[in-house]
Amino acid sequence: MIGGGFAGMAAAIALQERRHEVVLLERRGVLGGRATSYRDAVSGEDVDNGTHLMIGAYAATLDLVARAGALDLLLVQDHLRIDYVDDAGPSALDCPPLPAPLHLLAGVLGLRLPWRARGQALRFGLAAFRRPPGGITLAEWLRRTGQGPEARRLLWDPLATAILNETPERAAAVLFYNVFREAFLRSHAASRLVFLRRGYGQLHERLGRYLESRGGVVRRRAMAEAVDVEGGRVTGVRYVQRARSRDEIRAGTRPAAERVAAEAVVAAVPWKAVPPLVPEAARSQPPFVGLAGLRGSPIVSIELWLDRVVVDRPMVGLRDCEIEWVFDKGRLYGRQGAPQHLAFIASAAYRSIPRPNPELVGAAEAALRRYFPAMAQAAVTRSLVIREPDATFASDPEAEALRPGTLTPIRGLFLAGDWTDTGLPATIEGAVRSGFAAARAVEAMA
Repeated sequence: MIGGGFAGMAAAIALQERRHEVVLLERRGVLGGRATSYRDAVSGEDVDNGTHLMIGAYAATLDLVARAGALDLLLVQDHLRIDYVDDAGPSALDCPPLPAPLHLLAGVLGLRLPWRARGQALRFGLAAFRRPPGGITLAEWLRRTGQGPEARRLLWDPLATAILNETPERAAAVLFYNVFREAFLRSHAASRLVFLRRGYGQLHERLGRYLESRGGVVRRRAMAEAVDVEGGRVTGVRYVQRARSRDEIRAGTRPAAERVAAEAVVAAVPWKAVPPLVPEAARSQPPFVGLAGLRGSPIVSIELWLDRVVVDRPMVGLRDCEIEWVFDKGRLYGRQGAPQHLAFIASAAYRSIPRPNPELVGAAEAALRRYFPAMAQAAVTRSLVIREPDATFASDPEAEALRPGTLTPIRGLFLAGDWTDTGLPATIEGAVRSGFAAARAVEAMA
C-alpha cells in the first residue's frame, strides 16, 4: 500500500480486515495526505491543511470511521443548515427534517433570495432528476435550466465552488449532478454537514492505530521510489526509509534503501506521483500516459486568532467575497470564548494563491470588518496562511475522460485516489470509495 491518505487507509483497512498482510508506506511522518493537520505550537490547537467537510451522504467514509471506533470525533448536524452573510445581513439555508427533496424545497423558500431566484432554484431541483448531457460545464447546465445571475450568485456558485473546488465555468456538470442527487434527493439526513471535533490528522491516527491493532504495518517517512515488475506482474516496492523518531533525526540517521515484497500494490498517491513509480516502458501506455493531462486546482486557507468572539456560528458563507467561507474552529473543537480561532477558505483559488501572506490575511480581516460588527473592537493576535497548489484535481469535462479506473495493465498494481474514476469530484468520500474498490480488485485477483 503506497499512501496514507483516505484512499490508502480505506484500502489497507479493508484488506487487513479480510486477513491479508498489509504494509502501508507513507512518505511523511503524519498520515492523512491532503486531509491532515498538525498541532499549532503557539495556540496548541489543530490546524488542518485546508478545512474539509463531510456530509451525511458519505456512507463509505462514515462506515470506515465507525469500523475504526472514531465516531466520537464527528459532529453531525441535526438537519442541514448553512448560514450566509452579505451586505444585506444574515440569512440561512435551513432545511427541516422532511422527506427529500421537500426539505430542500422548504430550505430554499426560507432563504433570503428574490422570488424569481427562488423559482429558478426550484426549477433546477426538478431538472436535477435527469442527468445533464456529457461534456458540458456546470455553467452551461445552469444556463439551460434557467438559472439567472441572482440564483447563481447567491446560491449555486458558492455551493458548487466549495463542492467541486472549481468555478462553474470550468467544472463538469455531471460531477455536481452526482453530488446533488446523493446529498439532496435521497434523504434529508444525507445533506447534513459533518464536522470534526479535532483535526483530520487525529482522525487518521485513529485509523492508523486500528489498522495496526489488526496486524497491519504502517511505515512512516517511507518514500516509495519504484514498483518492481517481473513478467508483467508486481513483485514488490522499493522505497527509502528516512529517520522516523526524533532520536534518529538528532542522531543523523541516514536514509536507507529498503524493499518490501508484495503480490499486489495499491498506489494511493496523487496522480502526478504514479508514473514515476512504474517501469519506464509502461509510462507511455494507458492509463499512465493520460495522467499528465490532469491538472490541479488550488485551495488557500487563512487561520486567524482574534482577541474576542466575532463570528457566532460554526460556519458562515461570505457572499460576494474573495474568501467564501469562515469556520469557528475553536467552537467545533468544543472551546468557546477568546481567543477565537477562525479558518477561512478560498476554493479554486487561482487568483489568491500567488498573493503574499499579508494581503491574504488582510482580505480575511476585511471580510470580518465588512460583515461582522463585533470586529470593530477586535484585533488579530496571530495568523497563518496555508497554500495547497494541487489541493484537488481540476474537475473540468476534459478530466472526466482522463480519470482512470482501479485496474492497470500491470497485474497486481491498482490505483486509488479521489482523482480516479469515482463519479464524484475530489472528495473524501470519493477517496474512500476508491480505496474500497481497490481492495475488492485485489481480492478478485487472488
